[in-house]
Amino acid sequence: MKRIVKVARLAFVPLLFLAAANDVSAQVVVRRPGVAVVRRPVVRPYVYPVARPVVVAPVALPRYYVPVYYAGNPYYYSNGVFYVRIENSESYKVVLPPIGTIVPTLPKGANETMIDDRIYYQYESVIYKQVMVENIVKYEVVGYTNP
Repeated sequence: MKRIVKVARLAFVPLLFLAAANDVSAQVVVRRPGVAVVRRPVVRPYVYPVARPVVVAPVALPRYYVPVYYAGNPYYYSNGVFYVRIENSESYKVVLPPIGTIVPTLPKGANETMIDDRIYYQYESVIYKQVMVENIVKYEVVGYTNP
């Protein structure tokens, strides 16, 4: 019987400790002579999640490409695919073109579509419209279907 009581006490002590630890972590009790008990919640620092870096597989530029510029930044265009150079590297990554980028030709396989009674061209998720630049027909990126 004594052994059962000892085992019960040994099992009960950690439970008391956990209950006391939870109670202590939930509030702080300040006692001073002649002053009422003050309870304040414990301020725990919030740990902000860290975003994982996006891993981009570097690619080489295709054999035939055209440099195009938007806001002074160079992009490299080849048949509907836009590339930018990875910093401190000789490699490139594929990106969506910024809206307003003007390219000299439509990619092969671009489909003509009507939006609000106007003719647009769509290739994959990029939508182009025809514009005149210095009396030459070019195409401007005007939006995306599902970026």
